[in-house]
Amino acid sequence: MKKLFNILAVIGFIATGAASSAMADDTDATVVLNTVNATWNDTFNSGDSNALAALYAEDATLSPGNGTVLEGREAIASLFKSFVDSGVHNHTIETINAYHQQDQIVQIGKWQAQGTNEQQEIITFGGVLMTVIEKNADGQWITQSHIWNMGQ
Repeated sequence: MKKLFNILAVIGFIATGAASSAMADDTDATVVLNTVNATWNDTFNSGDSNALAALYAEDATLSPGNGTVLEGREAIASLFKSFVDSGVHNHTIETINAYHQQDQIVQIGKWQAQGTNEQQEIITFGGVLMTVIEKNADGQWITQSHIWNMGQ
């Protein structure tokens, strides 16, 4: 419940514009976010869904924009395995804005990936994402919550 309250509090700060500072003003947080995103993209693009799920907290939540919420690493690994098995690759993340407080970073960004259509042609697709990244007890930055949608 405490983690949920923290996430809701950060989202509330974003909505009211009261977040402590934008990432552009904080070099350390920017470096963390760039590293987290690069690791996430590299791991997804390697096709290792279990390694990708390990970048999430044990009790992480993820919503792939279809009205469902997945909970935990096993469910997250299963979803990403289905994407990899379907040929999704070349994933990238572009941060649009991010906010931080202490050991938590909230990112809003754009994502893009490639796959193939029924004619086996390469297509590019993407959308908007929001992630909540927290420093765990071991000092590692992991994803606590991840939500995305898909644009036209």
